[in-house]
Amino acid sequence: MQARFFKAIVTALGIGLCSSIPHVVADPPPLSIGVILPLTGPSAFIGVTGKAAVDLAIAQLPPEEKNRVKVIYEDDGLVANRSVAAGHKLLDIDKVDALFTWSSSTGLSLASLTERKQIPHISIASDPAVAVGRTYTFTYWALPQDEAETLYEYLVSSGKKRVAILAVTHNGLLATRDALIDKANRDGRVQIVANEEVAPDTQDFRGVLERIKSKGEFDAFIPIFFPGQLTVAVKQTRALGIKAPLVGFETFEDKDEIVAAQGLFSGVVFATGADPAKDFVTAFQAANPGGTMYTASNCYDSVRLLIEASRVGKDGDTVSTFLRSLKNYKAASGIISATGDNRFSLPTTLKTVDPSGQVVPFKG
Repeated sequence: MQARFFKAIVTALGIGLCSSIPHVVADPPPLSIGVILPLTGPSAFIGVTGKAAVDLAIAQLPPEEKNRVKVIYEDDGLVANRSVAAGHKLLDIDKVDALFTWSSSTGLSLASLTERKQIPHISIASDPAVAVGRTYTFTYWALPQDEAETLYEYLVSSGKKRVAILAVTHNGLLATRDALIDKANRDGRVQIVANEEVAPDTQDFRGVLERIKSKGEFDAFIPIFFPGQLTVAVKQTRALGIKAPLVGFETFEDKDEIVAAQGLFSGVVFATGADPAKDFVTAFQAANPGGTMYTASNCYDSVRLLIEASRVGKDGDTVSTFLRSLKNYKAASGIISATGDNRFSLPTTLKTVDPSGQVVPFKG
């Protein structure tokens, strides 16, 4: 009876079963999840999307699950000291059973705390340092080496041999950059002719762009930034006469940035996580018409996995063991598998921005 009920719950969550069903408790305990998102500030669009995804995850639960699950939101504005304050509030005052955070910087800021308190913690982060070597802290994002591999193969296949990179100092984005550089250094078919880095509050890129320009001609320019800086950097790049085709990673997908770029993103090819499952896209867009999908399925999956794990037990060791056991698992983000180091392998793909400003699959 318990196994049948567990299977019904998982089916309702839209998540696939592992090859073996762990023992579930007949009457699972109440579960409180602390959620830290940038709900204000320059990255608020990310937090709004994340909150909408978490809300959808809860709304789709069966009634008996809704009654036992409580979500407590905190806004960190993607500022490190606010992230830490929010984490302490959720863990020390609200006494949440699990934590969900967004961004590598937030995950890193709180990983030591959640490890010490043995609290399950899933972070939407790409920096391996958030999770690798830890027990209770996980990341749920396409692996940097997978995104880098996808983009590198495009560079090779399209004949781009000399590449310049300009990135913001951010652990998650730099992890992907470093994976790309490492691949280029090992493979040798692409040369990184410039690799520059700027602070998160930089708005005048002309000096660093002049240094990049002095390196001579290159076949591709890779700006690695969050929305807010990305368009500014690209506009100044073009204003200085750098004409190399744009190539990059997932933040080119942001609709507001595409509009702000006024056509400059047209033709960009970028590596990102594969599209979510169609049923998730349909449900999310119905609940949030016109909203961006950026990291929506990741946020949805993370919370649902914490909920599902809590049916076995909500203590840190039980949840961690459950998460590390996932193999070929059907989630909203696609077929996922635990990597054994507290991360997950998620599918990646190439996309492009067409002349109308729509993000579409890259056909080659």
